[in-house]
Amino acid sequence: MTDRTAEEATRIRWLKAVVIGLGIIFVGLAVLLLVLIMTGGPKRSATVAPSAPRAVSVEDLIVTLPKNSRVADVLATGNRIVLRVRLMDGTERLYALDGETLKPLGSVTVQVEK
Repeated sequence: MTDRTAEEATRIRWLKAVVIGLGIIFVGLAVLLLVLIMTGGPKRSATVAPSAPRAVSVEDLIVTLPKNSRVADVLATGNRIVLRVRLMDGTERLYALDGETLKPLGSVTVQVEK
């Protein structure tokens, strides 16, 4: 063998090793992806420290609704309570209340364009 042929053989050996190594990495990643998909991924458990009970005083609250209206929904999100009230003429009004004190925060009237 000449120097040139030996050099090409060495390059081909290195190229084969690189291709085989990348193939093994690719197959390993594909198997890992399949396992994660089949098992639903890593399980994360967040430990939540129990909050200390606190005294909250809530007084009687009266929300006056317009005549001939009715409460369609009561929604709670975070620290807010939203009352969805359907009025007699078909419009809706949203009343926002503070979740801790039940004090009214405001209202929004939703009207459909006629």
